[in-house]
This record gives sequence, C-alpha cells and structure tokens, in this order.
Amino acid sequence: MITADVGLIFRLAGLAIIISIFYTFLKQAGRDEYAYMTLLAGLAITLLWVIPLISDLIRAVQAVFQLY
Repeated sequence: MITADVGLIFRLAGLAIIISIFYTFLKQAGRDEYAYMTLLAGLAITLLWVIPLISDLIRAVQAVFQLY
C-alpha cells in the first residue's frame, strides 16, 4: 500500500538545510528577492516530492472505507 521510505525524509531534511543556507546567505547579502525565490523553489520541490504520497494516502483511505 503506502510505503514512504526513509530516503524521502533524508532528502527533505537535506533540501531544508541547503535552502536555509542559501536563504541566510542571500538575506545577509541584501538580496531579499532572491532569498524569497529560493524559499519558494524549495517549497515547490518539496510539494513535488510529497503530493504523490498524499494522493496514494487518499486512494488507500478510499479503498479502506469504500468511498468511490
């Protein structure tokens, strides 16, 4: 059914660390626009990784409760 491997958790943690480093560096350099764009790019990547798992979860709940 739903198998969320530990690799996804490590990828998300790694992405969060990289994004926070870039954000801090850009913010201190006075590039606020680029810092916010970096945050938005990180959010978009995270959603691309997580949304398929959420859709699998919804399908599994529908199958368990027979909500078709």
